[in-house]
Amino acid sequence: MTDLSIIIVNFRGWQRLAQCLDSLAAISDDRFSFEVLIVDNNSNDGFLEKFTELYPNFNFILNRGNLGFANGCNLGAENSHGSYLLFLNPDTIISGDALFVLVAEVRVRKLFSVVSCRQVRENGSEERPYGRFPSLSTFTGWMRALTKVIMPRQLHPFTETENYLFPDWISGSVVMISRESYLALGGWDEDFWMYFEDVDLCRRARSKNGEIVLLKNICVEHNHGGASRINSKITALTKTEVNISRHVYISKHERGAYAFCLHFFIIINHLILGVVPAIIGILLFFVNRFSALSMIYFRIWGYYFDSLFRGTWLSRRSVNYK
Repeated sequence: MTDLSIIIVNFRGWQRLAQCLDSLAAISDDRFSFEVLIVDNNSNDGFLEKFTELYPNFNFILNRGNLGFANGCNLGAENSHGSYLLFLNPDTIISGDALFVLVAEVRVRKLFSVVSCRQVRENGSEERPYGRFPSLSTFTGWMRALTKVIMPRQLHPFTETENYLFPDWISGSVVMISRESYLALGGWDEDFWMYFEDVDLCRRARSKNGEIVLLKNICVEHNHGGASRINSKITALTKTEVNISRHVYISKHERGAYAFCLHFFIIINHLILGVVPAIIGILLFFVNRFSALSMIYFRIWGYYFDSLFRGTWLSRRSVNYK
């Protein structure tokens, strides 16, 4: 059996994907065996055939539509053969040494553990690919700012050692997990179309006494700005989906008055505090980054009306939306 299956979900992020695949193609390491699977979420732009020819040693899978990150990850896992699964963003660059350390670490971790590592941008600056589980004190920028003033202890640092950090969740850009743990957790939750599926996975793992571990002694280069930021329409779509996924996450993991408060404050944050940015976006419609603000505002209004009448927090793009 193959030691490691590296699963990459792509949607029109070909330039970054080429850099990622080049870094993987350059790895020759007899300490572990690995395969690479690229799930293309139906980019439908003619590049898939070209990449299949350029990287004949990698496995390309065409999804039936752009069904989201979680769906693409699960499709890749279904077609993989490794004892361990690494879900990797297409806009990353990774080394053989980093892969070896990730594999070695997840091998000794208990069931349901999820492992990641430091991430840096091309210029060497550090990312923050981890965080606390969402709460009233952390869900929005103004909530975090208020908490810092009123209850600073609520934002205390994570437990860490010289080589390890133990956050609540790690980013979906680099996720290492054993196949056994992945199957026992039921894989990625396809109720999420995009965003918060990583937080959800970690929360389910933690609920089963798994460890969420970020390795400080290795790093992966992660360069944002791929398929989610092609133009103002795509930016508006993905930013709206961030907001939608917040509600999906709350509906799954919180109950009663606390869940109501979380939903309420997020709605207020979007509909009231979002008015001024939306007006600016309308006035400066000729500037892409400003026009996206008004599009986000009206998209989120549409989502709330749809949620009210359909009785679900799910995005229309979710494969489980009914």
